[in-house]
Amino acid sequence: MEMSDLFKSLKQQHQFLEAFLNTIQLQQRAIVENDITGLEETIKTEGALLLNIEQYEKQMVKVINELSEKYSLNTNSNKLTDFIEAMKEKRNFDSGNIIKLQTSLRKLILQIAKINAQNRLLIQQASNYLKDTISTLVGLNKNPIFDRKG
Repeated sequence: MEMSDLFKSLKQQHQFLEAFLNTIQLQQRAIVENDITGLEETIKTEGALLLNIEQYEKQMVKVINELSEKYSLNTNSNKLTDFIEAMKEKRNFDSGNIIKLQTSLRKLILQIAKINAQNRLLIQQASNYLKDTISTLVGLNKNPIFDRKG
């Protein structure tokens, strides 16, 4: 394994995370627009993307382990940050491109977390709205909904 393998793995992971971000943004639009078909499609796409992201995450860990062994690095974990620090200490290592890619990955992950939190909130609000509507429709008060004072 070489550093180029690590870079390729990170690049692939980045591409899948970008696609994942686009998918959950579409999912958010489907939630807001009450587009059940669109929501189902984004959920299917999301599942496939998550599998690919997980695959490249595992590949990255494998490459880090093999490179750590190859260069006799003392890393405390399989984290990219620890690997980069160990490489800097051990060898004359230009980590610029990998650090840029790592920073971009972190930003993507933060964006994904933000959109996921918003989607959870939207779903929770929709659920509460449905519960309120149902309880209003089948409530104890038998007056028609439009005749109620409120």
